[in-house]
Amino acid sequence: MECDVSYEDLAAYAAGDAGQLREHVQACPACRERLAAMERVDRDLRLLPRPEPSAGAVLAARRAVARETRSAGGPEVMTLAEVAEFLRLPPDGLSEVAGELPAFEVGGQVRVRRARLVEWIAGRERAYARSLAESEVARLVANIWQGGSEP
Repeated sequence: MECDVSYEDLAAYAAGDAGQLREHVQACPACRERLAAMERVDRDLRLLPRPEPSAGAVLAARRAVARETRSAGGPEVMTLAEVAEFLRLPPDGLSEVAGELPAFEVGGQVRVRRARLVEWIAGRERAYARSLAESEVARLVANIWQGGSEP
């Protein structure tokens, strides 16, 4: 039986976004096999050593962040409203990431240092790129595992 569930939908399901796929995956042997292959790849990827940047790379990144924050204009210490504007979010759009922000409190007010915010964004970019790469690797491995060929 041929299944039309996309790799993206199955990867989202594997990441915890069950949506309406739960019943389908339970009933579809092909999707259960593809899901198991994705989970094996994810497990194996977690076992890989994480690369550590060299001291020179860290220094270059810090200098780039410092240049970016100096040239970006605006205040070095930002209010939450300024952070939302900087991230191009509606004022209430920070609620999903408030616990992750590199914030501090002073005088009963929450503030964020611009340089730390730029570093935080870079970390989120790296995490997003890694998740995309892991999804693509899982898709490729699942395709090969199912007897397909590499693109």
